[in-house]
Amino acid sequence: METVHRGSFQLYPNDWAGADALPADEETALLILNEPIPRSARALLAAVWERASYRLCADGGGNRLYDLCEEDGTLGQLVPDAVVGDLDSLRPAVREYFEDRGATVHRYDDQDSTDFMKGLYYLDAELRKGQDARGCVVVVFGGLGGRLDHIMHTLKVLFNNHQQRRIVVVSSENLTFVLPAGRNRILTSPLVDGPTCGILPLAGPTTLTTSGLRWNLDRHPSSFEGLMSTSNIIDEREITIDTTVAVAWTAQLTPKPAAPHL
Repeated sequence: METVHRGSFQLYPNDWAGADALPADEETALLILNEPIPRSARALLAAVWERASYRLCADGGGNRLYDLCEEDGTLGQLVPDAVVGDLDSLRPAVREYFEDRGATVHRYDDQDSTDFMKGLYYLDAELRKGQDARGCVVVVFGGLGGRLDHIMHTLKVLFNNHQQRRIVVVSSENLTFVLPAGRNRILTSPLVDGPTCGILPLAGPTTLTTSGLRWNLDRHPSSFEGLMSTSNIIDEREITIDTTVAVAWTAQLTPKPAAPHL
């Protein structure tokens, strides 16, 4: 049994025309976390926003979206469906601005879950109630920069969710997602993926066999305390990774620049 990962083609679906093209009825949800959105990724954010079926900000992610739009002169053009979380970071003026334009602001008092988790819960419980979570890929902006404890919790959410949903995380330099145990095939684009990449055994010791990388592994043990395949190089457009335990795949991401205005 092989799991196919479309990777950056989830962000740029028109770049792939092969048999593994995205299903026409696949949904996309955009979730913006409380982390600065790099200028290099703003064209990508706008592209994902345009085709997303659901658009959410997690608490202070609302501030990030508002500030981006204010800086770019696009206030009013990007209004999320909802801003959710414990709302300890959302600025009152930003809350009022989005509410006045139809966004739902929903507070969860639970302090045992992060705003990232609350965003996923709201997506399932309100926006896609009763639907299979596997039918919607969640594209997350932020979560892998800044404080180390926040980064580790983002990775934890990825691992805890990888069997019931697909999540890809866009950060300032990388695209990151989880590969389940078994055989995985990753479709990469030389336009935006790599060249550097890594396989992170964060869920426990595993055994790895790979192809398509500069330095491949053949039934090689990998663990947090032992060997980790970091600073590897993507050499082929299709990467295969066999793993006995779920691992994180992360690759350098170079977003496409905005199209010139005619």
